Amino acid sequence: MDLKVENTRLENFSDEKIDDLIGILMDAYQEYPEYGEAGRKQAKRYIKWLNKHSTFFKILYHNDKPAGFVVGDSNWIDLNGENVGEIHELSVKKEYWGKGYGDFLLKQVLKHFKEKGLKKASLWVGEKNKRAIDFYRKHGFNETGINYYGWLRMEKKL
Repeated sequence: MDLKVENTRLENFSDEKIDDLIGILMDAYQEYPEYGEAGRKQAKRYIKWLNKHSTFFKILYHNDKPAGFVVGDSNWIDLNGENVGEIHELSVKKEYWGKGYGDFLLKQVLKHFKEKGLKKASLWVGEKNKRAIDFYRKHGFNETGINYYGWLRMEKKL
């Protein structure tokens, strides 16, 4: 599904957008709070960590409202010592689920990784979050068999 770019815009991270990002995170993890942050203070700390560990941090707005964001790092070294494109976070507000926003954000970060010459993208996803696991499978990600405290490792060849 291709996102209709009408009334949407993609913006880079800035400190002024932290409240928008907190709102997206808190909304996106409602069904699985064990994978999200306990409160706004923890979410803000996490967002600052994401910014420090990213080469790609984009926020998607629809009709000037924050809809979702994606954070990737093209300098990540995985458990095997390989440089991979690591997707640290992809979150979309629930009201935008099923409308192509996640697909669009994922395509953007994967394009970034390819432009950096990377051969693999990887991520961690909550093992109970079947919707997210199915989403990543749909986009060619496979489980590696690594499970770490309730998180599944997934990867995809680029």
